[in-house]
Amino acid sequence: MIVVALVVFYASRSLFQGLLLTLEHHIPCLLGALRAGSMGNSCVCRDDSGAEDNVESRRWQTENSRVPVPEARSHPRDPVRPPRRGRGPHEPRRKKQNVDGLVLDTLAVIRTLVDNDQEPPYSMITLHEMAETDEGWLEVVQSLIRVIPLEDPLGPAVITLLLDECPLPTKDALQRLTEILNLSGAAACQDACHPARHRNTTAVLGCLAEKLAGPASIGLLSPGILEYLLQSLNFQSHPTVMLFALIALEKFAQTSENKMTVSQSCISDQLILLEKWADNPDYLKRQVGFCAQWSLDNLFLKEGRQFTYEKVDLTSIRAMLNSNDVSEYLKISPHGLEARCDASSFESVRCTFCVDSGVWYYEVTVITSGVMQIGWATRDSKFLNHEGYGIGDDEYSCAYDGCRQLIWYNARSKPHSHPCWKEGDTIGFLLDLHEKQMIFYLNGNQLPAEKQVFSSAIYTFIFAYLKPSLSKFPN
Repeated sequence: MIVVALVVFYASRSLFQGLLLTLEHHIPCLLGALRAGSMGNSCVCRDDSGAEDNVESRRWQTENSRVPVPEARSHPRDPVRPPRRGRGPHEPRRKKQNVDGLVLDTLAVIRTLVDNDQEPPYSMITLHEMAETDEGWLEVVQSLIRVIPLEDPLGPAVITLLLDECPLPTKDALQRLTEILNLSGAAACQDACHPARHRNTTAVLGCLAEKLAGPASIGLLSPGILEYLLQSLNFQSHPTVMLFALIALEKFAQTSENKMTVSQSCISDQLILLEKWADNPDYLKRQVGFCAQWSLDNLFLKEGRQFTYEKVDLTSIRAMLNSNDVSEYLKISPHGLEARCDASSFESVRCTFCVDSGVWYYEVTVITSGVMQIGWATRDSKFLNHEGYGIGDDEYSCAYDGCRQLIWYNARSKPHSHPCWKEGDTIGFLLDLHEKQMIFYLNGNQLPAEKQVFSSAIYTFIFAYLKPSLSKFPN
């Protein structure tokens, strides 16, 4: 018996961006047995009798780009991270080049790195070698802050990728970075009309807070840096700066002493104001609202505030993200319609709804344009967050990647003819269990049917979402 759940999301590593998913429900009678859960969206389904569909739209978040076709792989794939490669025993150290140029070169090619067997780009190898010394590491970090453009949705991913692959900074290097940046509440108000530097600074701080542990993280959260991050949450800041400042504070709070320090700063008072953006039509503000609400429910509690999950109305929700079938670092909203991952690992969640026959369809409205894979999977499909397995990475799943314009199946990719998705685009996913085919749509324009997954998938199809993103399935 084939059991089909509705959606499979696969978001790329450390994009720290949100996606908003909207499932639509066709032929409500097929979903009558579906129970409401903590989060969800109604799915679009169709009776195989050919009855007419009733459609009701919903939305969700993500990010953008194009890529060549890689060959088959024998290892788990990381959709953003290339394999790390050091110098051979007889290979000379690469000549030092302009650091800014190397960072921008890495940003330019990052979308093409889809296979673990690919050679890392020269720019990335050179940056890794430079970062082996304190001086080189400081140059790389300052360049990331200085040159990554605000408008590139993969900018934060490159910051995370490079910092995560570089050697851990020494205590002296961290101290010198703190002195160089000279952050304070007043610094957060400077150059407000040029937010790229502030966004990159907060992204770097968040990466370092996650990468470091214990005393190193505590030492990094100096009074000046804390003031800088808190001031960046004010409404005068650009929303993307607010978003990454809040994410950085969440990362620092992974250390209990830092969590207490941040909580004592009365951050919850500001988060109360920001959570009102959770349903804002502006996609960027919506991400800030989601993170603020999640932090209030899970990290920085406000005395006297009712938890969101205690007051959310689930009576009209037919399908949702399954909070009992989710990996460890995924943020899920109280109504089960949104999910976000700001961790550097690959996080997944499955849907609560399954079917065993008929024709099924759901839609996703992308709110950001970054790397993500969305599609269908069976229960046999592997979702291993620390090993890079997600939708499209085995023979039991198939996924659409609108950022790099690829279809994924069994860890192999092939290009599709759709343009790169962008904020507000609607992605459709049709599963026909009688004809044994899947069809992907972008704003109503369909691709040729995909059938290869049915050669292996003779049992269960699943909905899942994998890492770094925000998802919403409005009712």
